[in-house]
Amino acid sequence: MIFRKELLLDMLFANVSSLDLEDYKKLSQAVKFLENTDLTKTPLGRSHQDGETFYCQTLEYETEAIENFEFEIHEKRLDLHYIVEGEERIDVSPNSNYAVITDYNNERDIQYVKLSKDYNQVLLHKGDFVLIGMHEPHRTNGFIDKPTHVRKIVLKLGR
Repeated sequence: MIFRKELLLDMLFANVSSLDLEDYKKLSQAVKFLENTDLTKTPLGRSHQDGETFYCQTLEYETEAIENFEFEIHEKRLDLHYIVEGEERIDVSPNSNYAVITDYNNERDIQYVKLSKDYNQVLLHKGDFVLIGMHEPHRTNGFIDKPTHVRKIVLKLGR
């Protein structure tokens, strides 16, 4: 695994009205996990639970047209999406002006929403990550140029 340290704090994309710096205190520990773990061998699904600090979710899938996916938000954890293999488009917005599509699922910490407008495309390649804040609408699993196989680590960072 090659981890590109220069990405660590090159970009923090957020709207100042919804930014809570307390949410980002566990980032350093998460980056150490990425640096010191063979991410090609983490088991699919949830693993590496570290109390309330974070847990690792390993996913593998084929990317699809991003329009096939709904925007989602989380209330308890930030998402750090790290691409182990492949590439992926993620749409993300700091805009918290959205309409609710589903009830909040407390067990999975997820709620699907319809974004009224304004989102940005984030293109991730092998070794890249994006940190998505709580209540920031995002949708994942989109292909960039063509469908491709992705192995991704999502670190779920708690407060």
